[in-house]
Amino acid sequence: MFKELPNKSSISLFEEKKIPFCQTCLKEVEEEGNKEYYNAFKSCKNCTGFEEAKFIFEKKEIASNKILFEKLALLINKDKKIKIKTLSGIFIFSKLKNIENSSKLLVTNLKNINTLVIEKKAEIEALSSVEKPSIDFEINESYKQKNNIKKEKINIRFSNDLTLLLLSKELEKYEINFLNIEENGEFDYFLDVKCKKDIYIDIPKIKCFDNKKLILESNSYPKKLDLVFEKFKEKNKAQFMTVLWENNLFKESILNFYISCKNSDGISYYSEKIDGLVDIIEPLYIPNSIKEIFEGIENKPSGKKLISSYKEKFPQDYKIALNSSISFSNNSFYTYFQIAKVVLNFKNEILENVTKSSLEKGSKLDYKLLDSKKIFHRKFDYLALFKTAISLKLKGVDERIISLGFMESLANFIGKEIENINSVYGITGVSLCGDMFTNDKFNFLVEKSITKSFKIYYNKEFVIQK
Repeated sequence: MFKELPNKSSISLFEEKKIPFCQTCLKEVEEEGNKEYYNAFKSCKNCTGFEEAKFIFEKKEIASNKILFEKLALLINKDKKIKIKTLSGIFIFSKLKNIENSSKLLVTNLKNINTLVIEKKAEIEALSSVEKPSIDFEINESYKQKNNIKKEKINIRFSNDLTLLLLSKELEKYEINFLNIEENGEFDYFLDVKCKKDIYIDIPKIKCFDNKKLILESNSYPKKLDLVFEKFKEKNKAQFMTVLWENNLFKESILNFYISCKNSDGISYYSEKIDGLVDIIEPLYIPNSIKEIFEGIENKPSGKKLISSYKEKFPQDYKIALNSSISFSNNSFYTYFQIAKVVLNFKNEILENVTKSSLEKGSKLDYKLLDSKKIFHRKFDYLALFKTAISLKLKGVDERIISLGFMESLANFIGKEIENINSVYGITGVSLCGDMFTNDKFNFLVEKSITKSFKIYYNKEFVIQK
């Protein structure tokens, strides 16, 4: 039981946010004849910009004007690389040539974004929102085939200051819809800024769903949340605490699932009824070898016959698995996915199979806790999970169907645990955190498994996994 929770009265989450250009300033900057026409440093009480600033270009101070941006666009069209100081840092921009060599892009014309990626309403709206985030988009099949590329996704953001917005306007006449972004490397020209005070506006990275957005990377959240996070050494509890704070849930009874690809998992329950926070399950046990798994299954009912059949029907797979070393530091369900790939000698990772598959239904695998009269601090029966997986392979079930089964059955396990805890202690809401919930399929399956009308909570401004 954990009772040392942050003192709510000692932490204020209010923090003033910096935002780029507002609509009023943008209108003045774009209006020909206005004294602020093409002034990249325009700002007001509602938005942020460089103060008392001038550009430095080719070692000369120059005021912000249309001629400057026309020249920059012309240079980019001539395949020149321009290093530019922006409100979010210094970056090198150039014409997009080979997307295989690109990791980040600036979209200069949102109307034509579908020439490169799959256009989704929620993502497009998010790109142009006040936060101006970056988002990983799926490259469309037409572009991949036309340009003979294998890349599946590319990170894209929109202009988040007036310098980039005005440059984008001038690039339209050259039909340049995207610019490659580099943080380091060679460049031909440097558009620097001499100003009274440097300002930094963060570029958060987000994941969009139809009904929500999850923050993957950000420095924009109220920094007081770091104090909340640091109250617990275990990341699953620390993350849970930030969800409670952001959603003001300290009067509620919340069951939290922290499922991660990078950290150890945790399932915790918070309620004033128990005066604190308690673990639902013990840390997941991770075996030291494949041999330990096979021997553990053999000690279960009908287990010896199952392993004997696996060895006989798939001698090569069995041998490869048995001779493969495993060493994982995180006690997580994702680690079980990685071990399952070895045990079953799959060609691809479990998540890769699920992501690339259009299947809607997977095989049922056993996710269950060992029999116990306790409701808290129970142990997960990992051997039952691998036993059913091996059984499915012996039945000839396809690798992709088993892979989806690993994910779908985990989602169903989450749903059943919610009902189980609710029947004993009562739940007013469920919180979900950890980067596994940024996976489209897993997120959908978990929310679908929560059959009762429980409110589902995520982090609001804090990253979903720190």
